[in-house]
Amino acid sequence: MRILEVVSGTGVNGAVVHALLLVEVLRARGHDVTVACRPGSVTEARLPAVGTVLSDLHRWPPDELRRMAAVVRERRIDVIHTHLSRAHFFGVLLRRLADVPVVATAHSARLQPHWWWNDHVIAVSEATARFQRRVNLVPRGRLSVVHNFVPLPGPIAADARPRLRASLGVAPDELLLGRVGSLFREKGVVHLVRALSKIPKAKLLLVGDGEAEVALRAEAANRGVTERVIFAGPRSDVSEILAALDVFVLPSLVEAFPMAILEAMAAGLPVVATRVGGVSECVADGETGLLVPPGDPEALAHAIASLDPGRRRTFGDAGRRRVREHFTAERLVPRIEAIFESLLR
Repeated sequence: MRILEVVSGTGVNGAVVHALLLVEVLRARGHDVTVACRPGSVTEARLPAVGTVLSDLHRWPPDELRRMAAVVRERRIDVIHTHLSRAHFFGVLLRRLADVPVVATAHSARLQPHWWWNDHVIAVSEATARFQRRVNLVPRGRLSVVHNFVPLPGPIAADARPRLRASLGVAPDELLLGRVGSLFREKGVVHLVRALSKIPKAKLLLVGDGEAEVALRAEAANRGVTERVIFAGPRSDVSEILAALDVFVLPSLVEAFPMAILEAMAAGLPVVATRVGGVSECVADGETGLLVPPGDPEALAHAIASLDPGRRRTFGDAGRRRVREHFTAERLVPRIEAIFESLLR
């Protein structure tokens, strides 16, 4: 198939990471994939120039839509696949100019008018699909659930864990909690900082940045845990970061289907997370981790403290198996291909 993947995100988030992984896998499976992305975006930086078309995806005036419609015709695109809001709006308009079916992947739950006009909508979780049906009125016949996937991690250097912990000032016997992702208010990290104050002799590693960082630093100071919270900023060595952790914690107030949890489980980490959105479709409560109510530092602290070394190891092993059985490209990408093929038929 000749596929146009349209990705409007400029930074790193779960939707962009998913799109990049999907492009790689689709090309490896023999498809001719063109990617449209915004100049200066992470997508542009991480993909070769061949097969990449730069566009700011503006909808008015319609000159960019006409230009991209010409690209669709020249490359004989069979199906358009969009990721993130700007791309979704652009895609449904491009569909009408180019007369090519369009599929949108819903990476979040938002009330928006464009969803109904797609030929098909892929929801990344059952929770997201319910929202699309009830709020955006997407017909069941044009809606499918295909979970996100992650690559299985390769081998990590034997000294990665002690080396990284030493570089962060974490002793070998200290409990290290961690979270990877943007520091936005809806991610609920403030509740994790509050929970840390109830867990003696534990440290918290926060990888990523965002608008909530100043408030989080202030909260850490108010709770007397400044010396136990490590703000690491954006990192490119996430696989080694995960190897250094003891427990992965996701305290979000809103989530669709967090790839960060899948990556942590694939790395063999136990997970403590909030029961929001599609999180319970990732984490098997009591088997690969523990789920708690959102916005509840006491529940977070209690769940984390209940994970002794033996339980952490058991949960981590089960999480790794769960990813291998349910959340790999080999299992999930054929379902996306089948959706594309059904539109061509």
